[in-house]
Amino acid sequence: MSSTIKVSIRARGHSEAPTVDDLLDQLRDYFAILEGVEQAIAEDGRNAIEWRVIKATTNSPITIEATAFPRDFAVNIDRRAALVTRQTAFGLDALKRGAERPSYFTDPVLQRAEKLFARVTNGLAETRIDYGKELPSLDITFQVAKSAIANTRNVLTPKQKSYQELGSIEGNVQRIERDGFGRRVMFVRYRMNGEIIKCLVSGEAEKELENHQIKDVWRFRRVQVYGMLHYRGVNDLREVEAIRIKFMPERNELPTVDEIIDPHFTGGLKSEEYLARLRDGDL
Repeated sequence: MSSTIKVSIRARGHSEAPTVDDLLDQLRDYFAILEGVEQAIAEDGRNAIEWRVIKATTNSPITIEATAFPRDFAVNIDRRAALVTRQTAFGLDALKRGAERPSYFTDPVLQRAEKLFARVTNGLAETRIDYGKELPSLDITFQVAKSAIANTRNVLTPKQKSYQELGSIEGNVQRIERDGFGRRVMFVRYRMNGEIIKCLVSGEAEKELENHQIKDVWRFRRVQVYGMLHYRGVNDLREVEAIRIKFMPERNELPTVDEIIDPHFTGGLKSEEYLARLRDGDL
């Protein structure tokens, strides 16, 4: 077990007891956010974590304690659970502070976040999410919720003008197909935020894609796609006109630590002496 999260929910009124719908919907939306962030982080877009309730208290406020368990028996999900929890904690905290899309917060995740905040302005008085000492807790009150709702809506519907620029993106291939116009298309999970980006493939990029095998798609190979990037707004990438594609080496093709480390790098000098000579130009 790892990454335990406590969610406390308090309603308005004398009893502070939430309705069944408000309680269940608030929990459902929050854990859907965790699942969405995990899907954005994962190369294959699949969930390896399932969140299980390990403790519940009916004291005011009602508190649910949940922990990450592996979906598949004996799979170690500690690192993924820690990363998902961290990105979710900082992402929700960022929406509380400003209208900038947090990493790995796709549109469906943002829509869930908006519902999570909105419920505190209509029926609930407070929702508190506690991740432990290492991450910032989230205390959603009425004023916090109002600000966070506005910020989330601004991210979902940016007012900036669309623009385009030459550049490149990195991500993992998800699928290859033709669109409704018969154009060759490769869909890539963008490593910066987990969004699925449509890449229209032509020219050199098309030839490079033809030289690769189906297994490269099935294994979600990491690629670098170069071409014209089309943005809906600032940092809101929607489509790429790909003219070049580079397939990155697979993990088993990368050099190992032993291959990188040179035990004789300093030529027998102590590290501080080596750095001093390097700084003084005496090497």
